[in-house]
Amino acid sequence: MFLCQPSHSGELDSERDEDVDLAFVGSARETGTLAPIPGVQIRAEAAGRRILIRTNTEGVYRLIPNFCNGVTADQVTISCSKDGYETVDVSRRQLSDKKVKELIVAECLLAPKR
Repeated sequence: MFLCQPSHSGELDSERDEDVDLAFVGSARETGTLAPIPGVQIRAEAAGRRILIRTNTEGVYRLIPNFCNGVTADQVTISCSKDGYETVDVSRRQLSDKKVKELIVAECLLAPKR
């Protein structure tokens, strides 16, 4: 039996009052135009578990995962997919935030399939 807190997606500051250990934010954009892509599936995987969410209508996502075992950002793999597109790149960088110990921006770049 796992005793875990739930994972969350949504706003980091406006919806949550407590501090969190790990959060991912980012967007999905199309090559060439850098237009946002809504409905992209974002997959976070670590320690044999995965969490799936989708980008909103502006191509943005926010995820506060809970993998239940002290997983750090370096142990989490982020991938992006959407029918009709292929993933070109997923870039990552860490930001500082007073409410999040590890805040990672993971940006997805996708190209239309030919």
